[in-house]
Amino acid sequence: MLVAAECLAQETVTQRYPGGAVRAQGTIGEGQKEGTWKYFFPSGKLMATENFAKGVLHGSTEYFYQNGRRQGYEHWLNGMLQDSARYFFENGKIEREGMFRNNSYFGEWRFYHGNGNLERIVHYENGFPNGVVEVFSEEGVLLQEGFYNAGKEDGAWKFYDEKGRPTYSGNYQQGERVGEWFQYDKRGQKKRWKY
Repeated sequence: MLVAAECLAQETVTQRYPGGAVRAQGTIGEGQKEGTWKYFFPSGKLMATENFAKGVLHGSTEYFYQNGRRQGYEHWLNGMLQDSARYFFENGKIEREGMFRNNSYFGEWRFYHGNGNLERIVHYENGFPNGVVEVFSEEGVLLQEGFYNAGKEDGAWKFYDEKGRPTYSGNYQQGERVGEWFQYDKRGQKKRWKY
């Protein structure tokens, strides 16, 4: 008898835009979203697919641009982002990719320019940058390298121009510049820099 009651408690729902086009389709159980829900642009093209358990995101999700290309995918566990995720530019190239743990960035994340070249590599712990970071130009030239500690710049940092020549170097402590900093000319000669 309980099985029959549970079946009756679930219903398929279709939500519509003011003009009548389908906006979303899915199942409601006990007043909450359950299972797979699909969302659509007014044109009828698929916008997103999300999975729910007892009204919260649970399982894989996918998002799409109007041109049909994938915008991103994520994994959810009981309403919290977990595991791997990847996001894309509208041209189909990867924008960023990495892992989530308890709704926060975790481990190594890679960010890319629109042309597909690597923009930066950042390591995260508890949602904050933590560890070595490198930043690159669209052409792949190293522009910055340094270290984060609990979301703040810490230790030695180096900065370069678009040709990879050094421009500045110095140290941070808890996000503040400390000690001597140096500025470099185009020949690589350095001099003290007042910051």
